[in-house]
Amino acid sequence: MAVKCPACGEETEGPKCVSCGAEVPSAAIDQRHDHAASDRDQVVSDRDQTTSDQDQTWSDHDQTASERDQRSADEDQHAADDDLEAGGDPVTHHRSALARERASHDRDAVAIVRAESAAARLETAAERDRAAELRDRGAEGRDSLARLHDLQDDVEASREDILLRAERDRARAAADRAKAADDRARAALDRAEAAGERAEALRHRAKSADSLKLATTDELTGAFTRRFGLEEVSRELERAHRTGARFVLAFVDVDGLKVVNDSQGHLAGDALLRLLGETLRANVRPYDVIVRYGGDELLCAMPNLSAGEARARFEKIATALAGPDTEHSVTFGLAEAEPADSLQELIARADADLLEARRSRRRND
Repeated sequence: MAVKCPACGEETEGPKCVSCGAEVPSAAIDQRHDHAASDRDQVVSDRDQTTSDQDQTWSDHDQTASERDQRSADEDQHAADDDLEAGGDPVTHHRSALARERASHDRDAVAIVRAESAAARLETAAERDRAAELRDRGAEGRDSLARLHDLQDDVEASREDILLRAERDRARAAADRAKAADDRARAALDRAEAAGERAEALRHRAKSADSLKLATTDELTGAFTRRFGLEEVSRELERAHRTGARFVLAFVDVDGLKVVNDSQGHLAGDALLRLLGETLRANVRPYDVIVRYGGDELLCAMPNLSAGEARARFEKIATALAGPDTEHSVTFGLAEAEPADSLQELIARADADLLEARRSRRRND
């Protein structure tokens, strides 16, 4: 900061005026350095306030994370209690699986919050390091001022004050470094906790996915169970209505399943249903929806496919199923969705097409 020369009135920054060479009083130099130190102090103070605000913000986030942790734990406990009371009831199992899935999503959210908190604490640590550097520079400036007093043989008491202020700034800089180190340690702890939360969320997601799959999948055919599967088909039909896309529903019936059960035993009938499920999955697209509709009946919903393409696909399935055993056969019916169709109307049309195909085959036989 420049000061005015008492002799010529020009501004100068050194102990001698650059214009006239007159000596500049040490008090003016002191004032200049004090102003600079005060400005640095204000910057550091502002940064301290910002850091405190950030600490409060992430403390609030930590509290939110803890509350969500507790809620997730409560939901897990409720799900476990439901499982225990239901004794394996599929509906309750499904509900508890969904509860666990919600808990895993909450844990994911908690992990994200903790990761953000860790990143913010690292930034806070960097801010404190920068504040420490500013205070060190302030201390160096005051040391320089004290040395200048020494050179000028200044014996005024203000020199001691300046030395004390320099010492105080060093102490504050050391405190800031200690705070920065603490923030880094807390950031590392947050990262470790966030990693643990992510791992826990992955375990819970895998567990909930397994539970949900168990609750919604028919164990013999690998198709969706009726209740869950019809919900999926309904969503696909609504999407087709909304977008104007083609949508075909196949109604598949295993021919003579009761005869197989009666003549060869239910294990043979189960094997036939299992083979049908495997053959269907091998010949339809991964996103086509297969549903076990009844004991020997399955539905297959096929979006973005014409009736002709679907018929060719199911003729191939019927041929593949009859390959290992000519007594194995299926009859299928198809219905292509109209804009005003409900799911039940579409199923009824596919079922009617199946019955017509069966009657036609009998007439030909």
